[in-house]
Amino acid sequence: MKKFIEKSLRGSQSRGNRSVVAFMFLVITLVAPCAFAWPWSDNKKDEAEKQAQIKDSLRREEFKNLQREVDALTRMRLQKADSLEKLEAEHWRKRYNETKLTEEHQVETRELDGRYSKLSTDLGRINEEVMASKDVTNDAEEKAKSDESGYDALHTQVKLSLEKSLGEITGDYPVGMNNRLLSLKKAQDESDKKNPNTVAVARTYLEDLLLRHQLTYTQSAGKEISQVGTRPDVNVNRLRLGTVFLGEVATDNGEVQALIRSGALQGKIFEWTTTLPQDMSASISKAVSEAPTASSVTIPLDVLQNKAVKNSISDVEELTWQQELQAFFKKGGIVMYPLMLCALLALLLALERFLVLMFRGRVGRRFLKKIDKFVADGKFEEAANLCLKRDTGLSMVLFAVLNKAKDGRDSAEKSLQEALLREQPKLERRMGLLAAMGSIAPLLGLLGTVTGIITLFTVITEVGTNDARVLAGGISEALVTTETGLIIAIPVMILHGLLSEKIEKVTSELYVQSTALLNKIFPKS
Repeated sequence: MKKFIEKSLRGSQSRGNRSVVAFMFLVITLVAPCAFAWPWSDNKKDEAEKQAQIKDSLRREEFKNLQREVDALTRMRLQKADSLEKLEAEHWRKRYNETKLTEEHQVETRELDGRYSKLSTDLGRINEEVMASKDVTNDAEEKAKSDESGYDALHTQVKLSLEKSLGEITGDYPVGMNNRLLSLKKAQDESDKKNPNTVAVARTYLEDLLLRHQLTYTQSAGKEISQVGTRPDVNVNRLRLGTVFLGEVATDNGEVQALIRSGALQGKIFEWTTTLPQDMSASISKAVSEAPTASSVTIPLDVLQNKAVKNSISDVEELTWQQELQAFFKKGGIVMYPLMLCALLALLLALERFLVLMFRGRVGRRFLKKIDKFVADGKFEEAANLCLKRDTGLSMVLFAVLNKAKDGRDSAEKSLQEALLREQPKLERRMGLLAAMGSIAPLLGLLGTVTGIITLFTVITEVGTNDARVLAGGISEALVTTETGLIIAIPVMILHGLLSEKIEKVTSELYVQSTALLNKIFPKS
């Protein structure tokens, strides 16, 4: 503030000096004409007084100016002081407001800090709850996935078991087979749906197993309508003891049929038969008729089938050789077809090679005598023409020598070698394939045996057996293909050996006759 006042005073003084100079210039301007008007000889005293008056006037004027300047400066100072007081008051008022705002801010900050602390605590608690919820959700998801996998595995297992039962039911015990097939087929259709009812499918499958076990461990006797056997839809008297014996007697003509285990390998475990001996048929008819009222009956069959199987209780009919061959072929199964094809192909190959060697490997003595005569006479062209008239390996070899007879021994020998190389593959053609047929036949037989034994053990695993003869019969059926393969392979290998020997003989004859002709045409000196 002091600096501001000093600066204002300096400004005012500067303005005052300028005013004094201006005033003096004005006075000099007014007085100068009078000085020049009056002569210099005026009274010096008056002049001095005037000058003194002028000086006093100038001083008074200067004082007034200074007084005015001081008043102005005083007023300015007062104004500045008032402004300063107002500014200071405004400053303190703002300072007070700032202090108040600071206090309010601090209060709000403390409140916000408290709320932040509370929210942080709540947020931490909520995060912990969220993490715990996530863990529970993950556990639930894993459990759901595990349950879903288990459900899928159960559905797959039930479906596979159902399909296996459907595949095996046609060779199983025939009583109630139609109803079992219908219920299992319905369950299979349900299992193939997009959203299957696995529980219902499993219930149906287990009910079928229960029904099968009920058939195994229950017995029944009475009148029925036969749905199986050789005479379906016929009124019969039936006696059933589990799944080991079932006999039926037709009410219209008294025909007897019995269901027995066949011991076959083709999945047909049970077979109906009516070709029973007369005394056995009468005993079964008596047992079936007495079963509903009697406390016990006698069955003419060994229900455990330790000593009685189909062949021992059936009337044996004498078969023709065609029927025996058909039965033998049927026992071998599907492998018998490639075995028969192999045998037929081997027979055709052997026949074709035999015909080729008989005609193309023929050596004619008259033909050789004519060739020798022409060669002795030097008629090589006639001899070559004679060779062209015959389509044999020997004629082609001799023609190669005669055709080059005029070109020298070296040309004839080269032509002879080329002819021998052309003829030998023609004689040995398809012999490797014939040998392969002889080797393939035993392998096919072994394949059929392995397949049959696998089928046999599958049947044993499913239905079991307590009769060693049934097992031996199944193995004998499996060995049918091996027997057939050996029956085919042995003759084929014999034929291959005979044909190979014939080829060697023909090849040797070609070499001998061609060399002899070459020596006759070009005798050594």
